[in-house]
Amino acid sequence: MFQQDAGMPAGSGRTDAVSPAHRLPQGRYDKPFTRQQIVADVVETLTSGSGCGVVLVGDHGAGKSFIAQRALEQLGEDYLVVQVRGSSISSKLPYGALSVLLNDLDASHLEHPLMVLRGLTQLLHTKSQGRSTVLFVDNAHDLDELSSMMVAQLSAGAHVTLLAACVDLPHIGGDIMGLWKDDLLRRMDLGPFDFTETAATLNHEYGGRFSLTAARTLWNASGGNALFLHSLAREQIKLGTVVRQDGVWVLGHGPIALTGEIRDVVKARLNRLSPGQRDVFELLALAGAVPLQTLMSIANPEDMDTLQERALIQVSHDHPPMVSIINPVTAGIVASVVPPGRSAELRRRLTAVLQDSDLEDAGGSIGVAWALDCGEQVSTDVALAAARTANSTSDPAAALRFIQEIEGCEATAGVALESARAHILVNNDESARRILHMLDQAGSDGLPLAEWTSLQLLRAELDKRSAATVAQARGRLEAIGQRLSAQPDGPGGAAAPARERLRRAEAELAVFEGRYRDVLALTEGADTGDLGSETNIVTASLRCEAMAVTGNVAGAFDLGKQILAAAGTVRLADRSMREVRSRFLLLMLLSVKFREASVFLAETYGTGDTQARLGGMFEIGQGVIDLHAGLLDEALPRLRAGMWQLRAQDPDALGGLAMAACAYAAGLQGDEENAGLLLAELAQLRTPAAWLVARLTRYFELCALAELGQRATAIRALAAEADGDAAASALAPALLFLSAAARLGDRQVSQKLGSLGNGVDGQFAGLCTRLAEGMKESDSELVLAASKEAEAAGNAVFARDVARKAVSYANDAGNRIALRTAQRAQQSLDDRFGSPKNGLHSLTTSTLTARECEVAVRAAAGTSNRKIAEQMHVSVRTVEGHLYQVYSKLHVASRSELKDVISTPADSARLG
Repeated sequence: MFQQDAGMPAGSGRTDAVSPAHRLPQGRYDKPFTRQQIVADVVETLTSGSGCGVVLVGDHGAGKSFIAQRALEQLGEDYLVVQVRGSSISSKLPYGALSVLLNDLDASHLEHPLMVLRGLTQLLHTKSQGRSTVLFVDNAHDLDELSSMMVAQLSAGAHVTLLAACVDLPHIGGDIMGLWKDDLLRRMDLGPFDFTETAATLNHEYGGRFSLTAARTLWNASGGNALFLHSLAREQIKLGTVVRQDGVWVLGHGPIALTGEIRDVVKARLNRLSPGQRDVFELLALAGAVPLQTLMSIANPEDMDTLQERALIQVSHDHPPMVSIINPVTAGIVASVVPPGRSAELRRRLTAVLQDSDLEDAGGSIGVAWALDCGEQVSTDVALAAARTANSTSDPAAALRFIQEIEGCEATAGVALESARAHILVNNDESARRILHMLDQAGSDGLPLAEWTSLQLLRAELDKRSAATVAQARGRLEAIGQRLSAQPDGPGGAAAPARERLRRAEAELAVFEGRYRDVLALTEGADTGDLGSETNIVTASLRCEAMAVTGNVAGAFDLGKQILAAAGTVRLADRSMREVRSRFLLLMLLSVKFREASVFLAETYGTGDTQARLGGMFEIGQGVIDLHAGLLDEALPRLRAGMWQLRAQDPDALGGLAMAACAYAAGLQGDEENAGLLLAELAQLRTPAAWLVARLTRYFELCALAELGQRATAIRALAAEADGDAAASALAPALLFLSAAARLGDRQVSQKLGSLGNGVDGQFAGLCTRLAEGMKESDSELVLAASKEAEAAGNAVFARDVARKAVSYANDAGNRIALRTAQRAQQSLDDRFGSPKNGLHSLTTSTLTARECEVAVRAAAGTSNRKIAEQMHVSVRTVEGHLYQVYSKLHVASRSELKDVISTPADSARLG
């Protein structure tokens, strides 16, 4: 019997034990699916005629049965498929898994294994009718000894080709294991999905792209287990936690819900554990993390080893080593289903071997929550530390719960600060302000210096988050500086650390406002070689941004890599890690380092970090890269998903940037209606964003306007923005704006572009300098070389616009060879973007009139002069006159040569 493992999307239930392969379409799965190459490898092995077959190895829910069924569906009518399934019940019975086959044999065949083997061989030979037989054994680790021996004998004797699926090889049975040891059975391991596989699976299964946040949340929660993934996804869609917007799936405001199907799946998995393993697993789920030595004193080490071998628990490299459950969602569900009495008993067993100091540290905030659930009292210091930890790990709900356990919390500065931070994390700024106001009424001026400084810095952070109060933030920081300057320095004093925190806050505000010369001055004395603390890492990242914006791109890139390396060795709060990573990604996009940015994104996506440690820039980063590469079919869904996700969750105010990039991509694809709607919505946006984010937003907005037919207006605005940024020493953004003005058609900026390019280092600046030189000389070959360089760097948008200029320069010079070369390059780039108008753009704006272009397109499509005249309602003589001008301007002599220049179909061209 065969039953779907449910490790992948459901395909079918039960089929007959013996069936021709062509009968399997009743369970056929027609949607695209992940790991199709594995299926292809299985099919190739089964049909190659060499060896005994394949064994698929993977944890429960890894998708073994799904992969097997997809492979069996592809075998066709030349194969007979025999399917049996092991189970915990059949494993206790002789030939239990094979009983469905043995029912067809005479009772006399069951007296001896040799007679059983002979009977099965004859049965399969009769059923196969000359076809090859594939034996699929699901849950092969649950075969009884006799069934395992029989399967191995059938395979070794070439009576069947074996396709087996098991959790692990050591439990598969010695006879089948022997086939693998003798290299007769190919092993294929199915590990957890990585993030890329998870995102692809979700997109295929549910239709429409999942936002990065939604996909990563489901990936983190499922641990990459296919069964968990689909159970979670179905439940969240049903509950409205994951919602569909404009064809994309996004995560709403609340956390994922651990109810329904996923809870049942986890409970079923828990029931497979032995009593000792279950004790360990439940204790860790409730405690969060337990010191290794402590756990070994109350649990059987063999049970711990088994759980670790099955990748259910992990041991950290901390001092002391800590043991925890790998998947936090599994831990959360298990903790929620443990009965209160058993929870209290497990806690008594743990506390009996822990010292008081160890007890307060064990498990962090999770352990404190467990103590509260068991009715224990926790000290103010423990509750406050747990709230601080919860806030740093983006769990404001837990932080507020711990704070509520502290008596008199409204009068305690530390508690009020953590409470305010928790409200800020859920974007409840008014509640945060109200809490701080209550603290003022209780007399905040008399607070110790460290607490007073924290209070004022948090007020400045709140000021920065609102357009109505952002101007007050600088004055507040100046007031802090005045008080700190009057404080004496001394060993162990609070003044020096407070000044460090103030300097970081001043640099953050300066970056937010775009005062990069101030940032460089504020961080000049910072030791960027000392990146061993969170404050130093964040401060160095601020300096890194200032260096890049003011033109030192190479130095900023090198420093950024050092910062990221250091961030991997220091325990940073989620917000700090998010800022460091997002800032580095933003700088690479600003510096047009698209290849490097793509590698950085891929490497970061591969980490198991939550989205709270990646940030909104990662929602749209790859979409921006794809946009510039001309991969609009990929860019638009990515950007649209990111835009909708940022409308739901946008802690870094990146929604406007996503909207502008989306408008630009739509404009490039020729979707002028949607691009116009997005730009109109962007104009109404009032959320304050960081200066550099606002500059890139403006850049994409103006580039989108140029694609919507407002080229002259966009070019003037781009040049004006470049002048303003250059005056403020923001040379890298200025270069971006000015290069766009140049490539879009402003021939007057070549000298300024060259001068600005010399003030910025890096590959893009060198490209702009070479473009400026070609424009100055109206040299089509130099300009075309710049186009090819840009295309090689992944900037097809830049390359396309510059190729159009090369066409114009070659045409003006009457250089027929150069013109033909430039036209081919431009046509190839235009075709990449897919917009019907792209293939005609340079002809209509710099070579042909609109009427000449219309005639040229129809003639290139093979339409006769008379037919063109009828379609355009003009005389044949008029058509001939237009064609004469077209041939002359494009330096072609026939319709065949004209077709080489213009490949856009007449019926899809936007003519007029």
